[in-house]
Amino acid sequence: MKPSVLQTLLEPAATAIAVHGKKQRKQQQATCTNNRRDGRALLPQEKCGRMPVLALALIFCVTVYLYFTTTTWTDTTQMIVTIPADDVDLPGPKDQIATKCTTKQQMQHPAAHARADEPQLTKTNTNRIIPIVPQTNATRSDVTTAPTNTTPVAIACTDDHRSRLGGNRTDQSVMSPCSTTAHPTDPNAPVPKGFLVWGPGCQIMDLDPLAKDVMRLFSKERFAPCSPKQPLTTIEQNFDNDTVLVRFHRELIESYMPHYMRYLRCCYQSIERSGTKDKADKNFWVGECIAFNESFLLPPSVRTGILVRCKAGVSEASKSKKAIYTNTHALVRPQAAVRERMDRFKGRTEKRPLSVLMIGIDSISRLNLIRAMPHTAQHLYDTGWFELKGYNKIDDNTYPNLMAILTGYNNSLAYSICNPKKVGQLEECPFMWKYFADSGYATAYAEDEASINTFNYHKYGFVAQPTDHYFRPVALAAEKNLSKKLKNSLTFCLGYQHYADHIYQYALDFASQYRNDPYFGLFWTNTFSHNDISDPSSMDQRMKYYVEQLDERGILNNSMVVFFSDHGLRFGPVRMLLTGWLEERLPFNFIWLPEWFREEHPEIVQALKINRNRLTNPYDLHVTLKHVLELSGRIDNLPGPLSCPNCQSIFTEMPWNRSCEDVAIESHWCTCSNFQTIDKRSAMVQRAVAFVIDYVNRDLQEHRNSTTSNYVCATLTLGSITLAKMAREPKGKLPYNDYLLIFEGKPGGGKFESTVRHYQHRDAFEITGSISRLNEYASQSECMHIDYLRKYCYCQRSKLF
Repeated sequence: MKPSVLQTLLEPAATAIAVHGKKQRKQQQATCTNNRRDGRALLPQEKCGRMPVLALALIFCVTVYLYFTTTTWTDTTQMIVTIPADDVDLPGPKDQIATKCTTKQQMQHPAAHARADEPQLTKTNTNRIIPIVPQTNATRSDVTTAPTNTTPVAIACTDDHRSRLGGNRTDQSVMSPCSTTAHPTDPNAPVPKGFLVWGPGCQIMDLDPLAKDVMRLFSKERFAPCSPKQPLTTIEQNFDNDTVLVRFHRELIESYMPHYMRYLRCCYQSIERSGTKDKADKNFWVGECIAFNESFLLPPSVRTGILVRCKAGVSEASKSKKAIYTNTHALVRPQAAVRERMDRFKGRTEKRPLSVLMIGIDSISRLNLIRAMPHTAQHLYDTGWFELKGYNKIDDNTYPNLMAILTGYNNSLAYSICNPKKVGQLEECPFMWKYFADSGYATAYAEDEASINTFNYHKYGFVAQPTDHYFRPVALAAEKNLSKKLKNSLTFCLGYQHYADHIYQYALDFASQYRNDPYFGLFWTNTFSHNDISDPSSMDQRMKYYVEQLDERGILNNSMVVFFSDHGLRFGPVRMLLTGWLEERLPFNFIWLPEWFREEHPEIVQALKINRNRLTNPYDLHVTLKHVLELSGRIDNLPGPLSCPNCQSIFTEMPWNRSCEDVAIESHWCTCSNFQTIDKRSAMVQRAVAFVIDYVNRDLQEHRNSTTSNYVCATLTLGSITLAKMAREPKGKLPYNDYLLIFEGKPGGGKFESTVRHYQHRDAFEITGSISRLNEYASQSECMHIDYLRKYCYCQRSKLF
C-alpha cells in the first residue's frame, strides 16, 4: 500500500487519540477505575494509559487487514528466456561460443566496475539510436569464452541503450561482438552480437527486453478467473459423427439459486447472422427459446452457436423471475457445401495438402513477447518453431499490416480497389481465404472485441459472410447478453471466460473438426494486448496452454501454424523509449511446420533457418501462403503481391543485401537505418517540422467537411520539438537525408513522430510513411470521421460568427 494511503488512514486516528489522551489526563480520577489484580490503587502514570495503546493496536490491525485485502499483487518474478543457438553451418550468429568484451584494466581491477561484463559505452550525446560497432583490433587476449549450447537474449551496444529518447543510459549489462568489421562484406559471416539482421542494406539492433528503464514501466500480472463460479452449461462436440452434447451441470444449481427460490427454467436459442447490406456485419438473430432441464443433444439445424438463459422464481406460477445464468457457446459443425467443395479435390494428389492456421495477437512486439509472455516464448524456442527476427511491419496499424498478408495490397491500394468505407466493397479484395476455398480448403475467421474488429472499426465490414465459419455473430450475441469486465477500456472478460478464450477454443474446434481435411483459418485477439505493455503477462500460461493443445490434439501434425502479431505497442510511455521506437516496428513471428513436411522439403527448413536473421515483412508472408497453395498441387502460377513485386516466399532464402526500399517498407517504418542526434534548433530541423505541421493542416482543411456538424479540427501549431535525428543509411551516401522528428503540437498536447525525407539537389521535403501519434487522443478527435485524421484532429465547436 502506498505511504500516502497509510498516512490517510493513521493521521485522523492519531489526532483523535492525542485529543482523547488530553481529556483523560484531566479526568483521570473521575473516569478511571482500579484495574490492578492486587486491589491497590493505580499509580498516576498507569491510569488510563492502556486505552491509547489499545486504540493504536486496533488501528494497526485494521490497516494491516486493509492492506492485504485491497492491494493488487503483481508477480515480481521474471523468467529469463533462453534463445537457442543457430546451426553452425548457417549464416547468422554463431551462438555456440558466447563472448564478452573485457579489458586488461577491468581484469586487474574488477571491483572498479559494477558489472564485469558491462561494455564501455561512448560518452556522447544521449538521444542517439546508434549501435556501437566494435573495433577490429580486438585481440584474443581480450576475449573470454564460455562454451554453451544456448545463449541469453543478445543485446545491442548503444550509448543510450534502452534509454528514453532523450534520457540516460541504463546499467543493464550487455553482450557485444568483439571482433567484427564495421560494415557487412561477407554474406556467410556471423551476425554480430547485438544485431538481429546484419547486411549491407539492413542492420537491425537487438535490444534487451528486460532493461531497467522499460521494466520500470512494466509490471507482471497474474492470471485471474473471470468468475468464481463454474458455468452451468458446457458443450461436448463429437467431431466424428457431428453431434453436440449440451451438458447441464445440475450439481452447480445451488451456487446460482437464491436461497428463497425453488423453481428454475432454462432454455437455449440458436444464434445466426441476420443483417443485410450495411447492417450485414452488425446484426444477429436468435431463435425461439427451447426449454431444457437436463443434458441434451443439439439438433443438426443449429450450426453457428447457442445462447443459454436460466431464470429462477419462488414457484412456477410466480410472475417475477430472476435471471441467474446466461452464456453463449460457439459451434464449428461441418457444412454440406464445404464438404461438397472438398470432395471435388479428393484424389487429385497423393498426399493431403498442408493446412494453415494463423493465430495473431494485436500489438505485441518480439521483445514484449519475451518480456511479458516468457513461458510461451520459451515453449516456442524449445519445441522447434522457426522465428523471423527481422519481421518488420509495413504500415501503422492492424488493417494495412493484415491486408498486406491477406491481399498483397498496401493501404492506399486496398482503399482504392476494395474500400471498406463502401458497402459491399470488401468482397472485391482477393483475400487469401478465397484462394484456399477455391482450392478445396475449409475456411474460418474469428476475432474478439466486435467494435474494433479489423474489418469493422469505422468500416462496414462484410456483406457476404467471408469464410465458411465466422465467429462474429456469436461475438455480437455474447457482447450484448453476457456480463463484461473491462481492462484498459477493452472487454477482458466476457461471461465466464476471458474473451480470448472464446477465440482460441473456436480455433481448436475448427482445426479438430477438419483434422482430416485441408483448412485455412485466421484467429485474432485484441483484448489482452492492445492497450498496455503489461496486460499480456496475465495470459502467458494460458497462451502456452493453447499452444500445447495444438500438439496434444494432433493439429501440429498436419498444419503450418503462423503465430504472429501486426506491430508492437504504438502509444504510451514505453513508446517514448528507444525500445518503444524499435518494438512498434518489429512484431513477433513464429512458424511451425510438421515433421513430415520438413523431411520432404529440407530446402525450406534451410531457408527458414537463414531467414531467421534476414529482413522480412507481411508481403513475404502473403507470398508464403500462396507458396503453400502451389505446393498442394491444386493451383499454380499465383500472382505476387501487387504492392511489393520484389517480395518473396519465406520458404526461399531472402537476399542478404535486402533493404527496406527493396521490399516496400517506407523509411518511417524501417528499422534498418540507425539515427544520429542532431541539433533540434537547427534551421533544417525547424523547416522540416514546419513542413510536417503544414502538411497536417492542409490535410485537415481538405477534409473539413468530414467532421460532425458544428465541429471543426483546430489548426495545429508547434508546441516544442522533443527530438531530432538524422538517418545513417546502411547503403552509404544517398541523394537525400531522412530526419526522425518528435514534436508536441497545440492545442491538445499531441506527441507526433514523423520521418521526413529531404532531397538536397532540389531542396524539397517529403513525408515517408504516415505520421505517428505517440500518446492517446481518446475523445479529443471524436468529431472526425476519417480514421487516419483522428490522430491529428483536436475537435472544437465551430464559431457561428
